[in-house]
Amino acid sequence: MAKAKKLPSGNFRVNLYIGNENGKRKYKSFTAKTKKEDEFLAAQYNFNRNENTAENITLHNAIECYIESKRNILSPSTVRGYYTVLKNYCQNLMYKRVGEITRFDLQIAINDMAAKYSPKSCRNAHGLISAVMKMYRPEFILTTTLPRKRKREIYVPDNEEIEYIYSLAVGTSNEIPVFLAAECGLRASEIGALTVENVTPSYIFIKQALVIGDDNLEHLKDPKSESGYRKVPISKDVYDYLIANAAENGRICNKKTALICNSFTKFRDRNNLDKNLTFHALRHHYASKCILLGIPQKYISELMGHSSTEMIEKVYQHIFPSAMEAYSNMLRLQMSELCNTKK
Repeated sequence: MAKAKKLPSGNFRVNLYIGNENGKRKYKSFTAKTKKEDEFLAAQYNFNRNENTAENITLHNAIECYIESKRNILSPSTVRGYYTVLKNYCQNLMYKRVGEITRFDLQIAINDMAAKYSPKSCRNAHGLISAVMKMYRPEFILTTTLPRKRKREIYVPDNEEIEYIYSLAVGTSNEIPVFLAAECGLRASEIGALTVENVTPSYIFIKQALVIGDDNLEHLKDPKSESGYRKVPISKDVYDYLIANAAENGRICNKKTALICNSFTKFRDRNNLDKNLTFHALRHHYASKCILLGIPQKYISELMGHSSTEMIEKVYQHIFPSAMEAYSNMLRLQMSELCNTKK
């Protein structure tokens, strides 16, 4: 074991040899106030490094180490999703040593999983395992065939449906969430985090989201991407409406994020609304309204906190068939006006 050497500052330093890289010897340095503490830190690191090699560590433990190494970087909801993979998926692989796992092993695990779970769940599990394998066995190339993605049909409620939904929601705990999703394009997690400090007579400022972590508690977090930070235009009337209905603790909607969605689903079923009408579908209505107002896709994406226009393009495909008759009537009117000028 490397010995600690005293520095001019009075502290001690250990340079621990950890291998070769590109033909050069590689060291890791440890500094502490005492020789004993410094050598202990180096020994502890060396022990953990040897224990956590691909040859010694199980996939289960490797995933745990991977999650904990990134806990302060990842969203609490992402950490929760990773632990769901750890506890429920690919269990026949979890107690194999990382160094023993073959491409065939992983392919069989994903194949078995595809019989019980959705393609999205299979891809999420594979994505996590792939990242862990890359960390412990960077030379190992995965060639797994994944289940095909299912084409997801999105539901876009029109103006009449939204007006009806809102009329049913007025005076209930669903009123504010329905309004903010359908008329302002906010996500459930953004609604849960919204406070009076972030609402002005001209804009709603989106700065945080309220999500559930692996401890089943709610955590305030920053938006998951830079595009999530945004301001949504509102009128003075909407400002007055939101402030008047805010809770005493300053929250615009005093509901937990999960309860916002669950409560809306019960509200939908109780009122015999379309089964495809999820809470998130209310955001699709906001996108469709922006499209029909002629707002460019780039700006709609910014208003909704998307990093690309991909979702807006999907909404396009669904609203224009229903709007086509109105456009057809506009064309017919123009044709008639042209014909009348020839008489």
